[in-house]
Amino acid sequence: MHEGITHVLVDPLRTWDGLWYRLIAIEGYDFAKANAAFWPLFPWSMRALADLTGMSVDVAGYLIANVCFFVALVLLYRLVSLDFDDRIARATLWAISLFPTAFFFSAVYTESPFLMLLVGSLYAAKRGNWWLAGLVGALAALTRSYGVFLVAPLAVLFIQERGLYLRRMIPTGVAVGLPALGPAIFSWYLDRIGGDPWDWKNVQEQWNRYSAMPWETLRYAFSQSPQGAKIRVRDGADWTWMHVLSDNLSWGTIAGQPWRDQVANSDTLELVCTLGFIGLALIGLWKLPLYMSVYLWPGLIVPLFQPSSVHVLMSMPRFGLTLFPLFVVIGIFVAGRKWIAWPLAMLSTVLLILLTIQFSTWYWVS
Repeated sequence: MHEGITHVLVDPLRTWDGLWYRLIAIEGYDFAKANAAFWPLFPWSMRALADLTGMSVDVAGYLIANVCFFVALVLLYRLVSLDFDDRIARATLWAISLFPTAFFFSAVYTESPFLMLLVGSLYAAKRGNWWLAGLVGALAALTRSYGVFLVAPLAVLFIQERGLYLRRMIPTGVAVGLPALGPAIFSWYLDRIGGDPWDWKNVQEQWNRYSAMPWETLRYAFSQSPQGAKIRVRDGADWTWMHVLSDNLSWGTIAGQPWRDQVANSDTLELVCTLGFIGLALIGLWKLPLYMSVYLWPGLIVPLFQPSSVHVLMSMPRFGLTLFPLFVVIGIFVAGRKWIAWPLAMLSTVLLILLTIQFSTWYWVS
């Protein structure tokens, strides 16, 4: 525990996965096989900044996350401005900053560094700086496993710029594949310290993730999995908390542990966000540049192949934060429409405050 302003700002936002990043920053990857689920660039950066300045790794992680979020917003504005007008670019920033789970950008999590690196990679590619785009993409893939999928939008941008001519692809086209270095480096490191190079992939079962087809995962999110299914999960999304609140609308109900536990374990946030993300992505097929949709769709589909037996759509409201094209679609629809933008912003802000309180007091959010 910290003291003073550090205790107020940092400690509430280093809960859940933040403690794993703290342990990895301090002890490395040797102390538990399960930690291979957490990719290395963020905890390595926490350790490096802590060693350089003398601050704790928690404070280092908090500072890195918040600085990266600021840089990510600057880069995102510039990237979106290349394809749309300034109003949509500004609306996109508001949409992503006020989304109900946007507190993860300030937490000791990888959302901010990953968003900064992936947007930076795509922005460099759009400007024709291919080697920079590839190197930054490799760093993104060392931050989150999903970074390796940057190869797809980079390839789209490269082909749009240079065409499918072999002579134009060599040697610059090699830069498009550099994000693949992320998992390669992590595998090499795990092998070097005596682990299995594939621990980052095989460890998912320890986190209660199992294989299923996407339509099965969505079915489980609505109702309990049937007998004989590959995984057994409890009942799907539970809306009882809404009935409890409508029957007992009071501060005592909202602030009480039973109701907060019920909300945290209801899986309704996961379901609503997942369905909303899919809807926005479908609209994006008509509204977004091809490279954005090519980046977006794997981020929605791949997690559906690995549901959790604890929360079927576990982490989807958080995973969606770095799928920035979703917020571009929102920006397209609210830009210049204050009668839509203001009510949505106010509702989202209220939810953001409530979910931040939930998260900081150790209730499950995503």
